[in-house]
Amino acid sequence: MPQPLTFGLFPLGLAGSPDGVAAGPPDDVDQIVRAVQYLQGDGPPLLARMYVSWTGGASTASTLAQVQELAAAQIPWDLVLCYRDPAGDVAGWAEFAADVARGHGHQLAAIQVTGEANLTGIPDAADGAFPRADEALVRGMLAAADAKRDSGATAAIGFAVSPEVNPAGNAFWPAVARLGGPAFADAVDYAGLDMYPDVFGPPVTLDRLDGAVDWLLRSFREEVLPITGIGPGTPIRICENGWPTGPGRTPEQQADVLEIILRAVHARREELNVTHWELFTLRDADSSNDGLFHQFGVLRDDYSPKPAFERLRGLFRELR
Repeated sequence: MPQPLTFGLFPLGLAGSPDGVAAGPPDDVDQIVRAVQYLQGDGPPLLARMYVSWTGGASTASTLAQVQELAAAQIPWDLVLCYRDPAGDVAGWAEFAADVARGHGHQLAAIQVTGEANLTGIPDAADGAFPRADEALVRGMLAAADAKRDSGATAAIGFAVSPEVNPAGNAFWPAVARLGGPAFADAVDYAGLDMYPDVFGPPVTLDRLDGAVDWLLRSFREEVLPITGIGPGTPIRICENGWPTGPGRTPEQQADVLEIILRAVHARREELNVTHWELFTLRDADSSNDGLFHQFGVLRDDYSPKPAFERLRGLFRELR
């Protein structure tokens, strides 16, 4: 029997956007805990995703302090280490990634090294806008994997990227293969994909959404990952997936879209070795703002539910 998917989510009311961080009312920890417990029901705990940003050597101490504070909460975080250094200090970044794996790799569930290093031009939302992002992915992964091995850490070490239409024609993936060689593929515990069909890219109707998910997963497995030597034995994780409400995007549509996507991922989990699906995000940044990045939540910013909230609870129960 194929293994069940592991489900997770980002629990806060924030989103990165081309115009900066989309934010609104402050997060309410008690409301978050109640919502997460309700969503997971009596099933396995939902994996909680969190992000920290390293902005250069001067930020190392403060960013490590953030990681330590998160780890002390005794939540097995899926922690994303974002590479956001305008100076491109890849050596310092690799040392930071190793420090996280060595110091907290027994407490964290996963350590993601870079976020969307292949996506350029959006400095508030993706690491690819910063110098030497391809090197940061490779050297950060290798350093974190070495630290994991030497310390006996248990966290899964991986990365996540945005989908590629023509990966072989993009300089990023050949550069990763050249920089990393076989050691890079050996270091990767999972390869993550941040996918937002019918949000970024061409519109996708509901009847074509299953096919769009199939293309995203299959092209990642069969076209992108082989460039770097990553084979079918390395799991794929859907690290981010969501669909915002707003003008022309009803809450009812959100529930339908997320259900189709989640069922499509679940149906292909064995063939394509997909192990995780994580929601972006639990709560709107600002439900009064019609901007695309402000209403990704399945809860409004006052924690009142949209239809997708109850729909996901049922899907988690059914598909686990």
